[in-house]
Formats: sequence, structure tokens, C-alpha cells
Amino acid sequence: MTTSALSPTQPRLSVQAFWLTLSKFVAAIFNIALPILLVRMLTQHEYGVYKQAFLFSATAVNLATFGVGLSAFYYMPRQPQRGGQIALNILLYNVLAGFVPLLVLIFYPQALNLIFRTGDLQPYATLLGILVMLTLTSILVELMPTALQDVRSSTLFVVGTNLVRSALVLAAALLFRTVRSLIVATICSAVFSGAVLFRYLHQRFGRFWSHFDWHFFLEQLSYALPLGAYGVIYVIRKDLDNYFVSALYKPSQYAIYAIGWLEVPLISLFLESVAAVMVVRVSALQHEGRVEDIRRVMASAINRLAAVQFPIYAILLVAGRDLIVFFYTKAYEASWHIFAITITLILLNVFLYDPVVRAYQHLRKFVLIVRISVLVSLFILLAPVIRHFGMTGAAITAVLADLTERLMVGTKVWRTVAATCHDLPLFADLLRVAGVTAVAAAVAYAFRLLTVNQPLFLAIAAMGLSFVAVYITGFYLFRLPGWETISKEHFSQIFQSTMTKLKGAAS
Repeated sequence: MTTSALSPTQPRLSVQAFWLTLSKFVAAIFNIALPILLVRMLTQHEYGVYKQAFLFSATAVNLATFGVGLSAFYYMPRQPQRGGQIALNILLYNVLAGFVPLLVLIFYPQALNLIFRTGDLQPYATLLGILVMLTLTSILVELMPTALQDVRSSTLFVVGTNLVRSALVLAAALLFRTVRSLIVATICSAVFSGAVLFRYLHQRFGRFWSHFDWHFFLEQLSYALPLGAYGVIYVIRKDLDNYFVSALYKPSQYAIYAIGWLEVPLISLFLESVAAVMVVRVSALQHEGRVEDIRRVMASAINRLAAVQFPIYAILLVAGRDLIVFFYTKAYEASWHIFAITITLILLNVFLYDPVVRAYQHLRKFVLIVRISVLVSLFILLAPVIRHFGMTGAAITAVLADLTERLMVGTKVWRTVAATCHDLPLFADLLRVAGVTAVAAAVAYAFRLLTVNQPLFLAIAAMGLSFVAVYITGFYLFRLPGWETISKEHFSQIFQSTMTKLKGAAS
């Protein structure tokens, strides 16, 4: 009965998810390509300063937002008639929050020296304050249409604004090759995004800025700010090791560390998609008291994540050094040691628990306590670890902190859903995925040894093709999780469905 009740909305939700995922995929491509080009246009010192500047601005933006923007996803569907007021409340909060770092950096630019322990960023203090303030507004150009379920505009804005930003930054790098020009180019892209946002909101709600309700503003803040505390702690912990390394090393050395912490945006995109679906499903099952089904659904999701992320981790581990040299030049080869450690998070992210935490409210307090404890431990440990073990020690400490949090929260989640050793067979696919991945990685490593004297591109291609050939073969032979989505029958169904729609459109 539940399935039939939801079925009328499923096609629309699937279409929305497809276009939003596609737009984020395109944006991720821009984000991957940009640093690959910048390392060839800037000196290592300049690239380190550039990474420090945008590390600061990203952290300041994430802290200042405090999750208020996400309140649109709660209020817009429930009170669509007040959409203009909801948007105005978020804009007003973000503007006020953005003035705080701007005023600090205008009147006390030395604050950047306290954080990074060098004077390289102080000349850009005012520009960084302006960037933070404008970014707090411009980021809403992607969020607002999504909250309003306007998929067409959301897709267009995500792709368009990222394209404009990448084009402006690359133009600045080509013409001026300075950190200042990159910051100014990013400010210009934020102004463009803000203008697009205001035009969109005006077309949607008219003179939305003329309808301010103080009591509704306070109500919206009271909903958003407590939830934002979780995000603030996560942001601080996520970036903390980068700040310690920046404070203890020169910008040129930090550039090595920053490349080593290279994120794989496409993996984040995949994780977000799975997590979004799982939050809805687990919440519904928890509401119905179907704990056993929660265990099965979570195990299935973990197995499917492993089928994608285990092979990605393995090929990055085998070919990582060559990929860094190929994409980021020989100057950044030392980043490989950091990269080999930090990609361990790809494995850890397989073990998803956030949907259960969101479904069971009593777990949120426990997660908050764990995150605060891990954050305090990082503050105490990072400085002495870096002094004794260098940047490698910082990366290991950060990964171990993530592992500790996952073990503690995972254990609590395991007990919450009443899981026992009898549920371990649900993860049998996990072992099969690990086995097939290990064989594919061994074959790829053999090809790496065979092509050690070949051009880098050929060596990488040989490793990649051999790994894919072995893994896909094992994927089909052992019917690993998700094999049905790329089976012949599935593609045949997609083809027939597409042809039927085309015939209908033609008639």
C-alpha cells in the first residue's frame, strides 16, 4: 500500500533527481579541471597562497551560514504562499552574517596572520572579506530553485554559474597570474550569481523585499540555528588539519598538502544521491516500526556503495602517484604520500549511518557529543603530531579522527536498530566486492610494473583498462550489487521505453 501511494510522485522525483545530479556532475567537472590548470599557471608558492585564501573563505562561509539557508527546504513546501518572506529572511541573515568577517578583516587584517602565521594573506584581507560576504548571497542561487522544486532553473543556474566562475578565474590566471586577480575574478562571479538570484526571486515573488515579518524571521532562525550547530562542528573538524599545516609550514609546502587532500567530487555527488534517498526510506520505516527492514535497507545501501567506492579507492591507490604527476606536474609528486592516506576516507564513507541518525532523534545528541570530543582531541594532538611526523602525521591524524567518529557512532547506530551477529550475512556482498577489487588491483599493479618505462599516459591507460576489464568481468560473474542496472535486460528496457516515448512524441 505504501508503494502504491507513493508511485504517482515517483516519476517526477526521479526526473528531478536526474537533472539535479546531472547539473552537479557538470559543476564537479569544472571543479576538477580548474586546479589542474591553475598549477600550471602559478608558482607553487602562489598556488599555496591561493589555496589558503580559498580555504579561509570557504570555512568562513560555511560557519556564517549556520544552516539557515537549508531552512528553505523545510518552509518552502509547507508555506509556499510565504516563499518571498522565506527567501528574504535567509538573504537578510546571510548579509548580516557576512558583514562580521568583512568588518573584522577591514579593521583588523592581522587576524589572518594569527590563523596562518605568515603575512602572505594580509594584503588580500579586505578582498577576502568582500568575497565571503558576496558568496553568502551567491550560494543561494543554487539552493532557492531546488527548494522551490524548480528543477529547470536549478540545473541552469548550477551549470551556468560554475561555468562563469571557471571562465573568469581562468581568464584572470592567464592574463595576470596573481592571487589577487583570482580573488577579484571570484568576486565578480559572485556578483553575477547574486544578480541572477535577485532576478529569479523578483520574477517568482515580485517585490519580495517589501514583505518583512520580524516574528516569522525569528521563527525561521529558531528552527535553523540549532541544526546548524552540527554543521559548524563538522566544518571545523574537516578543515582543522589544513589550518594547522598552513600555520606550521610555508605556502609552497601547504600547496603539496592541499593537492594531497584532493577530493573526488564525483564520489561526493554519488554519496549525496544515495544518502538523500536513504534518509526518506529509513525515516518512513522507522515511523512504521520496521526495524528489521531498516537493517536490510542499510546493508543493501552499504553493499552498493562498496561496489562503486572500493574499486575507485583501489585504482587510485595503484595509479595515484602517476595520476598526480600527470595532472599536477612533477612539482607536486610529493603530494602522493598525503593522497595515499586521505583516500582512505573513500573506504570509510561506504559505511553510511547518517540516515539512521536523522530518523532517530535521540541519536543526534550522542553524535554532537562525539563530534565535539573528536574536535577537542584534534586541537590537542595536531600540533605535536605535525612537529614530530610532519604533514604525513597531520593527514593520518585527520583520517583516524574520522575513523574514530565512525566507529563510535556506528556502534551506537548498530545497537539502535537492534543489529546482532546474525545480521552479518547481509554484508556477504561486501566481501565479494572486496575480493574482486583486490584481484583487479593486483592485475593493474602488474601492468604498472610492465609499463614503468612507457610514457605516463600509456601507463595510466594500461592500468585503468586492465583494472576495469577484470572488475567488470567479476562484477558480472559474481553478480555484485548493482549488476542488474548495467545488465543487457536493463539496457533493453531503457531502449524500448525510449523508443515508445519517441513514437508517442512523433504521433
